[in-house]
Amino acid sequence: MTEKEFISDRISELSSSGIKNFPDDFSDIKEYKEITLPGRTLLLGQEFFGKFEILSIDGSFVYQADNYDEAKYIIYANRLRPKSILIPVSQIEIRNINSKYEKYIDSVMREIESDFKSHFPVSKNLNSAVNEILRVLNLVRY
Repeated sequence: MTEKEFISDRISELSSSGIKNFPDDFSDIKEYKEITLPGRTLLLGQEFFGKFEILSIDGSFVYQADNYDEAKYIIYANRLRPKSILIPVSQIEIRNINSKYEKYIDSVMREIESDFKSHFPVSKNLNSAVNEILRVLNLVRY
């Protein structure tokens, strides 16, 4: 097995086994606000006076998040490029949901790293392989 085959196999395996969806699999949102999104890939922009820009991949402005946790929440929730998302009103709930999701992504990354090291113990391409798998699956971790 080559490294390219490993990457392809892991992408197929993770896709078929079911990747958890953010935020649905990490919380039951009780009080929320709805935000309309463009249905395209989003990026975290610059901070301006404590608020964070959310930009589309072409650099156009999409939303201004009140804080870093809310900005991460929006980016994480945009994985499947929905036209709108629900954001909890409570900042504590946003932080808790983000934390659960980040622990999940960390566990996925550790599993990939472990498998990669067992298949390619002397390879120096571990990080690029993990990054490629996450990129193709559109899994983001801030």
